[in-house]
Amino acid sequence: MVYFLNMPFQPGKRIVSISRIMKAVDAVDEGKYSSDLLSDLIDQKDEIGQLARVIDTMGRGVAFRDRQLYLLRKVIPVGVSLSAEKDFNRLLETLVVEAQSMTNADAGTLYLLEDNALKFVILRNTSLGLAMGGTSGNEISFSPVRLYNEDGSENRANIASYAALAHQKVMIGDAYETSAGFDFSGTKSFDQRTGYRSKSFLTIPLESKEKKVIGVLQLINAKDANTGEIVNFSSDDVLEALVLLASAALDGYIREEKLRAEIAKLRIEIDEKRRALQVAEITDTSYFKTLQDKARELRSQHKGE
Repeated sequence: MVYFLNMPFQPGKRIVSISRIMKAVDAVDEGKYSSDLLSDLIDQKDEIGQLARVIDTMGRGVAFRDRQLYLLRKVIPVGVSLSAEKDFNRLLETLVVEAQSMTNADAGTLYLLEDNALKFVILRNTSLGLAMGGTSGNEISFSPVRLYNEDGSENRANIASYAALAHQKVMIGDAYETSAGFDFSGTKSFDQRTGYRSKSFLTIPLESKEKKVIGVLQLINAKDANTGEIVNFSSDDVLEALVLLASAALDGYIREEKLRAEIAKLRIEIDEKRRALQVAEITDTSYFKTLQDKARELRSQHKGE
């Protein structure tokens, strides 16, 4: 590549800076750019600093686009596998695992809506080595999150129930410092018991094709891929695509299970009616009536003795 820099030629440090900028541009071209390449130049107030900031913005934009394309290529096969999955526990687990992977989240929780409450079905925490629900065989002991309070009012204090009631995605930068008004007492209690530090949250309602909430996905503590530092979650079209595909797979599985249950119930009702009809047909025969008469006659004789 050829670069034209509209600045006077100077020896020494300026030549080194220009050389580094050229290497950074090459890294952008090769899809290997990192802000570390220009970290100390970006803060300079001269033309070199201005150019470094332009290259950095471009490099980060290209890196983000490349990551989106990579994840999109990944999310389509995941969506297909979710739709084909026949093991319900594995389906739920895969949804959480893949969402964690795409957002680089340290922890993830999946709730399913049952009887106006969000029931914990999957709980994973990489740092603590926790895997509960799904195929882990470890039961989740946490109580469900109620959508409504005892007085019938909506429970909008809990972030998961709020997301379900409002049909809205919620992002929190720091659970301990937020002014959003959510009750994180349960989270803080968990942190106190385990020594964990829950910070950034991304909570997403999962909806059926009729836009009815069927569950909630919650991701905790997004990590910077380079430093490992806990950072805020960001809006991600690829994650949205995964959520849509996963919701469709989950909704389809639930519908299929309900249909199976209805068919099983119908079979039981048919069998009961068939047995009742068979009994009625038997008791209505002259042979059965003769047996009844003989039985009554024997009981009368027994009483007379």
